[in-house]
Amino acid sequence: MGVKLCVCMPTCNRSVCIARILKEELELLSRTGIDIYIYDSSSDDSTKVLVSDYQSKGYQNLYYKYIDYTVHANKKAYLIFKAAESTGYDYIWMIHDHTYCNDEKGLHYILQALEKGCDFYLLNMQSKDFHMTEIKELDEFLLLGAWPLNSFGASILKIDSFIRGTDWREMSKKYLKKKTLNYAHVGFYFERAAQIADIKICRLELPREYFLDFLRYEKTSWDRGTIRICTECWGSNILGLPDIYKKKYEALKTQDKWFLSKYKLIFYKKSGQFTVKSFMRYRKWFRLMSPETYLQNFLIAILPFRTSKYIFCHKLVKRIKKARRENQNIFIYGAGRHAVECADLLNNIGLDFDAFIVTSTEGNPETLAGRPVVAAEAALKKGAALIIIAVLTSGVHEVEKYIGQLNGKSGPGDCIIFE
Repeated sequence: MGVKLCVCMPTCNRSVCIARILKEELELLSRTGIDIYIYDSSSDDSTKVLVSDYQSKGYQNLYYKYIDYTVHANKKAYLIFKAAESTGYDYIWMIHDHTYCNDEKGLHYILQALEKGCDFYLLNMQSKDFHMTEIKELDEFLLLGAWPLNSFGASILKIDSFIRGTDWREMSKKYLKKKTLNYAHVGFYFERAAQIADIKICRLELPREYFLDFLRYEKTSWDRGTIRICTECWGSNILGLPDIYKKKYEALKTQDKWFLSKYKLIFYKKSGQFTVKSFMRYRKWFRLMSPETYLQNFLIAILPFRTSKYIFCHKLVKRIKKARRENQNIFIYGAGRHAVECADLLNNIGLDFDAFIVTSTEGNPETLAGRPVVAAEAALKKGAALIIIAVLTSGVHEVEKYIGQLNGKSGPGDCIIFE
């Protein structure tokens, strides 16, 4: 009969997103025998009506569940996992309401991988090709998965072995606290993995063109609380894991460096979120995980915004002005949230750029922040360029490698990393 997989999608006031998901993916899920549950916390009935409309068209693989809007997203995740215990599915895949598979081959590969019967699948949907490897050590799992698992869509769990048997009361008591709540699902993954004897964990890599995240260029929903969440919440969650994990301090540093980078802190300095008070409150965590020096963070906190901006952006400014004097094009590599914030910073310090460039324009917007989004290969043929790489830290090396390959057959590109 094959593996029975259910996709669970938490959502709140995003009926437009759910409409796109159902339009693009529901038929594909139906053909591959995968059910999808919409867990809705919206303040109106638009999502419920939308789901009912599709159900009336005969889609028997679509289900609707309501969870009160006051329930925090990570508490909601625990409720969804707990509810899976009483179902007849083999695996559960909880995923964001703005990511869908656009090719049936991707889903067939996942189902084929699930036939291996692993307890936990760590997904990377930004790879170059299909690949599956076994993760044999818990510390290896921690270092590879700690930050990626922040994303709801990065795991597929075997219900019989990983979900059933969980002590939800103790798990909630430990991780659904104020200091750990924002990463409570991450805490659950590693806590539970440590409890299972002879656990089988696999890393599943899937080509990026098979999965589209159409809100990846928007701010995080907890943008106003970034400093607290990325220091205290992240740190408390990781350091609170069982002692069987010996590399917790290394895992702290796997968090994307962008969130505590000098540029990001300067943004928060301007908005009043990063102050001497907030620095002092979270200084322990800055010491443990910040990509910047302790002194640098302290100076950004105490100095006026304009002074901080001048001191810590002058190298970037100097490179861009030099490129302009040499009649080079200025490109921002990326079309996600980091790229947009890079564009905002350049605007703040009075500098311009020509376009956003990406590996492929497929799945990307035509314009972003008032500038075109174009293929890197075509853009670099126009001549010498300065390329500001503004992507997730984990993707920087791959971008540098790709640009290096293009330099052999296109125009020269000088790179600077926006971090």
